[in-house]
Amino acid sequence: MSITSLKKEFPIISSYTYLNTPFTGIIPSSVQSKIHELEEDYRLRGSLFSNDYEESIVEETKHLIAEIYNAKLDAIGLLNNFSTGLNLILNDLPEQSKIVLLAQDYPSVNLPVKSRNFNVFEVDINLNLYENLKQKFAEVNPDFFIFSMTQYISGMQLDLRALELLKEEFPNINFIADATQYCGSEAFDFGDSPFDVFGTSGYKWLNAGLGNAFFLMKSSFLEKYEFKTIGSNSLTAKPDGKPRPVGFLEPGHYDVIAVARLKFALEYHYKTLGIEFIESKIKELSKLAKSEFLKLNLLDTTIIDKHSHQNIFSIKGDQSLVDELKARGILSAFRGGRIRVGFQYFNTRNDLDALLEAVKELKS
Repeated sequence: MSITSLKKEFPIISSYTYLNTPFTGIIPSSVQSKIHELEEDYRLRGSLFSNDYEESIVEETKHLIAEIYNAKLDAIGLLNNFSTGLNLILNDLPEQSKIVLLAQDYPSVNLPVKSRNFNVFEVDINLNLYENLKQKFAEVNPDFFIFSMTQYISGMQLDLRALELLKEEFPNINFIADATQYCGSEAFDFGDSPFDVFGTSGYKWLNAGLGNAFFLMKSSFLEKYEFKTIGSNSLTAKPDGKPRPVGFLEPGHYDVIAVARLKFALEYHYKTLGIEFIESKIKELSKLAKSEFLKLNLLDTTIIDKHSHQNIFSIKGDQSLVDELKARGILSAFRGGRIRVGFQYFNTRNDLDALLEAVKELKS
């Protein structure tokens, strides 16, 4: 797809150098136009709209997710955000379970674990991460490893092959992944992955807006634990059907409009553009960006492997530099005492050059 076409879908990129997808993605214009039609139909027809669309939109979205990520249909949960889903899962894991976390991980991953009655062990993120995880797994024999696939500050993306090797060596450890900063940036096969649980909000790299998320689960995980959260919507049929395997994630009404936005965004992402196009664009520009950032000594190389892939970067700078960049039309975020930028498929070499030129000038 041409940059001209992408500018029609994302008008903001004509006015700003948008490097802030790690904070929030942008809803494509074609997706939003479909949502406007549904919202107007809902406003005009009320329950008639719900009767016509609620069940079909949810089922179509789940079928689409199952197809894209090679997941079992009855093990997909739709809800409002990742954090809610993680908390619902943690609520019913056995007390005193041993859980390994990454010390510098996203607060919405670590805080819910630490607030409950679990035995928590943390591993620092550094260049020896996988060896450190292996040692910790052997030492404490944990029940769960809960982590973000892509780290929200440093941008370090965990290596899928390294995780597969850890899972092969420690098959009894349940891997629960937050994929909110990862899902949609490259091709991913859940069925063939080391993850027992894979959850993501839709508003970042999938450009699906706020209020939607999904969880993919392995049947073996669902069969192993008894999840008690329940509501009428958790059942196979209201009001007296049997509980569905992932019904504990879906106790109440769906936000049909938010689910529809996820559906339309997934169709645009994986059907209109295609993940091969997206992945190649992201990796090409990110590889170049990393090389340039390393030349300028902008990255923390005690954490970042020079040769690994990532599309989120944490570069040296303070809040005043973020403000200066914004004044120049470059959108980024201040996280962990550094400037965070991310490269999406609509970004170009011109965007990278604009950032590099501004950083060099403002830091000189």
